Amino acid sequence: MAGSVADCRSERTGALAAWRWIPAAACVLLALGFWAASSYVGHLPVADQFDGVMLFDMWAGLFGALVGFALVSCLYAVVWLSGVLALGDRVRRWTVGAWVGTVLVLLATVFALLFIGGSNAPDSVDKSLATQSRPLIVVAALSQVPGLAGFLALRFIASEDAHWGESGACRLRLVLRLRTELRRLLTMFGAFLTLLVITTGLRRRALLELDPALPLPAEQVLLYGLVFAVLLGLFYVLAAGAIDRRAEALLDEFAPLPDPADAALSEVLRRRTDLASLTGGGGSWRTFETTVVIAAPLLTALIGSAIGS
Repeated sequence: MAGSVADCRSERTGALAAWRWIPAAACVLLALGFWAASSYVGHLPVADQFDGVMLFDMWAGLFGALVGFALVSCLYAVVWLSGVLALGDRVRRWTVGAWVGTVLVLLATVFALLFIGGSNAPDSVDKSLATQSRPLIVVAALSQVPGLAGFLALRFIASEDAHWGESGACRLRLVLRLRTELRRLLTMFGAFLTLLVITTGLRRRALLELDPALPLPAEQVLLYGLVFAVLLGLFYVLAAGAIDRRAEALLDEFAPLPDPADAALSEVLRRRTDLASLTGGGGSWRTFETTVVIAAPLLTALIGSAIGS
């Protein structure tokens, strides 16, 4: 039995274990991203207007941390994506290119709508700051492309029958591996989304400290968070739904629903329940709520402080 398990594709493709330099590279990227982004913000032409505004300096540092985290998450997402691709049976390059292209189109659409709306606003220090810091926003957004493509990769592996020709034990392990990768991506994006909302809120407070008359409602900050939470939810549902369907197929194969008149009904149902619990069937959306939605109230005080409400 041990030999058959060792032959499972999911057991031979532990990407992170083979890339031992990743933690050191992540620390370097975090430091470089923080330094480059915070220095960039500090040398913006509009930054001269914020002399003496302590919240602006805090926002610049937090913005640097956001960009640094985005670069680190990009590194880990690339490694995770390579591990997910290894779970499939000869995934073609054009398929990966299609995932990346889809993500870029969606991100471009979202940012175009946001940028176009902001370009119609009257000239102000808020508009100048948004325009001049836009390159960093684009860098942070592009850093999330591998991670979002990872959701599409998980969906592809889960939904294509060609990747599920191994033994029953190996297929079960593959479902568990896909759920593990899904949780990793969700945790990473949940942290990024929280940091994004707090950074945007601190930016608003810095602007109001400079000019209390600026029309910057707190709802604007939450709207940015909502837009990206919806985008994250879309990608998550695409991946989680495919994994759930694959888990249900395995459940029907190895523990089918018995005839109600079967004398062993209770035993068969108990076995089905145990297998469903093991594969995590039906729990994907609850995982999303726990990480992104239910966890949010725990951060309400921090976010509320950032947006000043």
